Amino acid sequence: MSKVLFINGQREEIANIFCAKALPVFDVFWVPYKLDEEEKAVLIRDVDYLVLHPATISASLLRKAKSLRLIQLLAAGYDEIDLKLAAELGVPVATNGGANSWSVAEHCVASLLALYKRLPQCDQSVRAGTWRKPVTGFNTFDVAGKTVGIIGAGNIGRKVARRFKSFETEILYCDARPATDIENVLGVRKVSLEELLAKSDIITLHVPLLKETRGLIGRHTLPLMKPNAVVINTSRGPVIDEQALVAALEEGLIAGACLDVFEKEPIASGHPLLKFDNVLLTPHTAGHSYEGWFRRSDFAWANIQRVAAGQPPLSLAFPEEE
Repeated sequence: MSKVLFINGQREEIANIFCAKALPVFDVFWVPYKLDEEEKAVLIRDVDYLVLHPATISASLLRKAKSLRLIQLLAAGYDEIDLKLAAELGVPVATNGGANSWSVAEHCVASLLALYKRLPQCDQSVRAGTWRKPVTGFNTFDVAGKTVGIIGAGNIGRKVARRFKSFETEILYCDARPATDIENVLGVRKVSLEELLAKSDIITLHVPLLKETRGLIGRHTLPLMKPNAVVINTSRGPVIDEQALVAALEEGLIAGACLDVFEKEPIASGHPLLKFDNVLLTPHTAGHSYEGWFRRSDFAWANIQRVAAGQPPLSLAFPEEE
């Protein structure tokens, strides 16, 4: 019987959802991330399939797995996996196949609306009994008529485009590959990064963390944006140079930001980003939803079954070229 090990750093309910999807031909067990390396090493030696959330495993632990056929991630990101080592060991690594893309896309739109409509401040004013006073004199804004720039038109970026299009916006996108499906259906336009930054009122990031995307939004690109621009990041924290972002906010180069991810998580209590009321912060929860965990589990088990049947897994992650 094939063995499936789920190493999970989240709630037990998530492990229960994943394990409940297992077929009888698999021997499934899960352990929390808090186990030390030696304990994990004992468990991983004869495992056929390794499922991870969060998506991280040490190189030394990976080398201990002698019969591993697949590393299946329940996340979209893979920047904490040594893909080069996995490839050398002949172990494919697969992401969640966009299973959380609905959740992230909705969070992206919701965070922008919360910032535009000043919902945290409005809620605070009602609860404090001050009725509008904290928000009197501050404008709120409409999404309609704005230009939305999407950097990265993968599973998430495409869903973000569809959702923002319903607000009667113009959609631009920047990606190495053309997204002809949304171009044809939604009338979105593929442009250069420079044109996207210069023309967009709302800029949303949906790229993996790679050498070329680290610090993509920083001291060289922030000055290209409109003064009314809002930046949304639900991808990976280091895609934005936080020091440069703080400077841009202080100088009024851009109007605000919605951040779900940070260079270091959790964000430090004294971080300068915490002082801005035109910055909306959430604790890396954009991809978390009740329905999303079922989609992630379904995709993971489908991929495991593909490999068990001698088929290649879907949604593979590949190491960067040197």
